[in-house]
Amino acid sequence: MNCPACNIEMELLVAGIYQCPQCKKIIKEKSIEVEKIGKTETLIGNFIEGEWFHNNVSLNRNYEIAESGIIISKTDTRMFAILICHNPLLKSEKYIRLSWWKKSFYQHAGQFKIYDREVLSNIIIALENFENNFDELWTFQGKFGKKSLKTEEQKEKEKKLDIIKYRILENKTCPKCQKKMDKMKAHYECPHCGEIVILEGYNQPIFNISSSDLDLYFHGDFPINFYMPTAGITVKWLMGEWKAIVVIYSKDNPNKKWLRFYWWSRDLRNFLKHGRRELGEGTQMGWKAQKGVASPNLYNKKLLKPLIIALKNTANELNWDIES
Repeated sequence: MNCPACNIEMELLVAGIYQCPQCKKIIKEKSIEVEKIGKTETLIGNFIEGEWFHNNVSLNRNYEIAESGIIISKTDTRMFAILICHNPLLKSEKYIRLSWWKKSFYQHAGQFKIYDREVLSNIIIALENFENNFDELWTFQGKFGKKSLKTEEQKEKEKKLDIIKYRILENKTCPKCQKKMDKMKAHYECPHCGEIVILEGYNQPIFNISSSDLDLYFHGDFPINFYMPTAGITVKWLMGEWKAIVVIYSKDNPNKKWLRFYWWSRDLRNFLKHGRRELGEGTQMGWKAQKGVASPNLYNKKLLKPLIIALKNTANELNWDIES
């Protein structure tokens, strides 16, 4: 390791701490690496070894191992990056983690994890829609749901879901294995494959929807607390898990808007056992923010394009074939 001032080989004092024999400057190994990254702008947008993130940001290797990552933006107190990670016990099962860090020591500020290529494909398409339908201040210029022009693919997806709903209501047909389901208190249950369909209101069956079948329309119906949604797109929807990207604002300052990655989950065990009333009022069918997600916010719209490019490069790195 060379001294950044004298450019001569430094001497190791103790593990991770070096001293220059000429100018006597003492530097920690970690701070040198941070300085290199800060000065080398070409590293922004390119893959970096996962070890760098473990050494320089809050990322616990006891829970996940970063293999590599792409920094989208970085300042002295903020960093946003995309990581390719795996569980320490399951190296073969890789996933993508969008990560936000704050303060000078890059403390965890937010995360959003992607486990399969279908959801990643939806996210890329959704971000491209946000790029095309919002201005620099996140003002919505597009159209909601059925008001927007539909492609033939979107029409086919709508038709497929309508057929599934019809078969559930008329014949109790399982949306997964196509066999007949049993009627329970407030849901249907398939004795053949174990699939569950919840009955909400009149003619409103709720069931797991394949990520590839989501319409990716803009809509405004989300279980959001504290903030108000302008418009958003659902990128994953299961009965127990919901992921969406939404532009939001505060009631106190409606002119300030930003993009947020939402990840909700819910425990349906009490609902399946006791029926709808067990969930209580005002819980929005039991949806709660996923633990550890924190605040995955994107304030600068100019970061959308480099984020989309980085996600596509990450998909190629993982050999995930995506549609976008």
